Amino acid sequence: MSNPKPLTPQQLARLRAFIYAVPILDHQEFVAKWDVSRELISQICHVDIRTCNSWFSLGGSHQEPQLYHLWYLTMADIILDEYEYLPESLQTVLSPDDF
Repeated sequence: MSNPKPLTPQQLARLRAFIYAVPILDHQEFVAKWDVSRELISQICHVDIRTCNSWFSLGGSHQEPQLYHLWYLTMADIILDEYEYLPESLQTVLSPDDF
């Protein structure tokens, strides 16, 4: 087994910046920007459709998405908007050509 790579000060600073970063957009902004169904939103966020519907509902059944759900939507937005500008190695990781 190999030894883990130590973090450089720059890498540690990048990780700390990421830890405190705020997602770019929420579920309402995502659907305002992209013509997507709630089913697709639920798939992006890895939740049941009922959970996704509760994010959009008003009243007693309303729930707010968790921070990590907003990060899924933010990453999806970046992939949709900026995919062709991402390094090829990252494109390969995000979109393997077998689907």
